[in-house]
Amino acid sequence: MRVIERNLTQEEVDALPFDHNLSDGHAFRSWTTAESAIIAESARFFAESDRRLGRQAESEYIRRYLGLGAQSYIPEYFTGLMCYSASMAVEIVANVLRLRGLSVALIEPCFDNIADILLRHRIPLQPFPETVLTGGTAELESLLETLTADVIFLVSPNNPTGTVVGEAAFKRIVEFCVAEEKLLVLDGCFRVYLSDEQVYDHYGILADSGIDCVVIEDTGKVWPAAELKAPFFCVSPRLVDAVVGIHADFLLHLSPFTVRLITEFVNLAEVDHGRYLREIVARNRTLFQRAIPGSFLRTDDTQKLGLAWLEVVADGLDGERVRVLLAERGVHVLSGERFYWSSPELGRRHLRMALLRDPDIIVQASEVIAGLWTELGDG
Repeated sequence: MRVIERNLTQEEVDALPFDHNLSDGHAFRSWTTAESAIIAESARFFAESDRRLGRQAESEYIRRYLGLGAQSYIPEYFTGLMCYSASMAVEIVANVLRLRGLSVALIEPCFDNIADILLRHRIPLQPFPETVLTGGTAELESLLETLTADVIFLVSPNNPTGTVVGEAAFKRIVEFCVAEEKLLVLDGCFRVYLSDEQVYDHYGILADSGIDCVVIEDTGKVWPAAELKAPFFCVSPRLVDAVVGIHADFLLHLSPFTVRLITEFVNLAEVDHGRYLREIVARNRTLFQRAIPGSFLRTDDTQKLGLAWLEVVADGLDGERVRVLLAERGVHVLSGERFYWSSPELGRRHLRMALLRDPDIIVQASEVIAGLWTELGDG
């Protein structure tokens, strides 16, 4: 009997019914008091929604959301297109790349569906190791010298590690793409978790350069809106005609109710520039780290996501074995191999765990992890 290899999203779907589901990076937590007030008003938002005003509402929403991440809103350069999910945006982009016969240098590691979508369109892939983004100028220059792909596809902060493309590296990559006539795709879906010192204006840099590019944004990893979300992607001028035609095959327009609801969440976050969102994650990260000192897991990330990237440091164990053992005890996480789409062995000793949950779920899951360490005889 043939064994069908499962992707990460399939594992996340299977974990949905469980209380201690820490597999997917979506925001499954209780509402704050202020968020509850927004939900209480949702019937009014629904009644007031009018698709005739959809474009105006979408434009205002995009402006406000980008402002939350200290990004320039530049409608003179970028065309913003709403979509149901960030993955849908990747699918649309992949169609354009396939039709143009382009190849891609894709960041590694990354969530596996990005590579899967591109490969499904038979787009040739070349690894863009995220280590060159933190290893200094020489490493980045060395990679660029050998890069043959037509497109560079980056995720910043990167899922699962939280690695950030710093401003100097980003400007160099943009400069390289302009000089070599390459297209740049940037996934910024976790940008709201960046600290102030790591925020710079992607959109301003891109528009000033005149580059061909696509930037993808998402809200499902930010607010607990029962999977109602308002993702969008922004497209530079020379790509608009190709992208808009394909986008129209997928979507008439996003629900104006959803746009209004998420805009209200954006309004709330504007009050403290998203600090409360980052504090929720920081609190849960601290709870987890306090509960597992000296265990077989250690955090191995930049703390710039609503996720924890964990390294298995005990001999004789790897990420997949630990994932199975935890699942048997009711705690569901993801193992690291599939994040490394080109070299899965590099993720063999890692796990990814979601932090956008209620504190009691994090504490209870941590207790299970600590108990497993005791069971294994090394606690």
